[in-house]
Amino acid sequence: MKAVLFALAMGVAFVLISAGGAVGEIRHKLELVGSNGLEIGSQTSDLDMDPSRNVAYVGSFVDLGVAVVQMTDRANPQVVKILDTHYARANDRNNASDSADVDLQGNLLAVASQPWSIYVGGIGGKGFGGVSLYDTSTPFNPVFLGKVWTGGSHDVQIDPAYPNRPYVYSANFESDDPVHGHKVSIINASDPRHPEIMADYRSPEALGCVPTPGHSCDSAFSVFNSAHDLTLLVHPDTGRVLLYVAYWDSGLRIVDVTDPRHPAEIGALDYTPTFTKQGLEATCCAHYAQPTPSGHWVLLEDEIGIGLAGGVHILKADGCDGVHSCSLAQVSIWSPQGAGTQASAIHATLNTNGSLFPNGIIQRFFTRDVHNLDVREDQFLAPAYSSGVFLVDIHDKANPFAVAFWQGAADVKTACHGQNTLIPWGYQGDCFFQGREVWGAKFGETVPGSPSDFYIYASDFWDGFLILRTVTI
Repeated sequence: MKAVLFALAMGVAFVLISAGGAVGEIRHKLELVGSNGLEIGSQTSDLDMDPSRNVAYVGSFVDLGVAVVQMTDRANPQVVKILDTHYARANDRNNASDSADVDLQGNLLAVASQPWSIYVGGIGGKGFGGVSLYDTSTPFNPVFLGKVWTGGSHDVQIDPAYPNRPYVYSANFESDDPVHGHKVSIINASDPRHPEIMADYRSPEALGCVPTPGHSCDSAFSVFNSAHDLTLLVHPDTGRVLLYVAYWDSGLRIVDVTDPRHPAEIGALDYTPTFTKQGLEATCCAHYAQPTPSGHWVLLEDEIGIGLAGGVHILKADGCDGVHSCSLAQVSIWSPQGAGTQASAIHATLNTNGSLFPNGIIQRFFTRDVHNLDVREDQFLAPAYSSGVFLVDIHDKANPFAVAFWQGAADVKTACHGQNTLIPWGYQGDCFFQGREVWGAKFGETVPGSPSDFYIYASDFWDGFLILRTVTI
């Protein structure tokens, strides 16, 4: 990581000024408004929020539950409750679950959980893997309703027409459940106290680990086809309800779920994974997909983690409306500046005799990968792990460019909020030298008195819940 990053301190705003072509000169800055470190070592995952009710729900990639955050004062958000994921009994970590993703629609909160034991060797653990539902009629005191087993849910989305369409969708990325593993489960939540899986969608390709010619699944030269993340859109041209699935090495799949009992794939951008000579995947790992509100474009990002960093593919989605013939074509790709530097991770491994988790390789894992976008018609938010958060202009889809970014904390001794609880990594009290790994970001509401500015809500793996704002200057 370049030394200049270590000179940056928490709360500093950065400005990037670019020519905006047809829209003229666009000038923004992103600045930190407020933050909360959540629980010690929470390893913050995804978030969702209801700004009108001043509440946010923030998950944990280990077993520390979902933080309920009151943000009436945007400069001083406060945790008011934790939704526990120790479903077996209190403090039973071996049978606990993470809360990898959360989604909110109206008064329904859905939480995606994977057994926490899969991260500590998978021995003996019987944590819950699936989707839990909560009533948020009282936003700061959600009431547990019910849960449904999928074997492990990495991402969850509620139907955009809920409650008229009482369906919930789960991407079962790391589930080895013999029925639902690696698929998308479509859940009937008409009785949220007793949700039931009504159908599964699967990629037409072989699921799970797939060996390549001459190599087994024990080799680095293999592919993995599994549903990782998903979003939904009621297509404004046709009214069809479409599901956009980032299916890892099976690429992007677009599925018509208007009839949720009979999901039908209507289009795909299939990946053909390629590898470097070291066995690192070079073309792979469709991680997150989201359409623009018009449905005429889809943004697809890859998460490679080691080697070349994944970028954001901007795809023209002609006819992908559930009625016409679907055609997907890439018109551009966007990555944070310096994406190629992530490749140094492989050298860190070699220089430490291949040790599984040397500091060097952890330092450079996910430094440039983009993760969990939020998409508008002409701009998107790109949280990018150690690179921070970027606001990207896509008025001209063929020429995306960043108009502002925020890189946050870099001094791990003061910025990292505490003890790591992921036991196999074997360290406590710091977050190596990264000091930031922004996981997700979402557009929020307009800043009062400034109609051209708006709040952004973000989650950082180490630094918890963040509230930023754009300022037009």
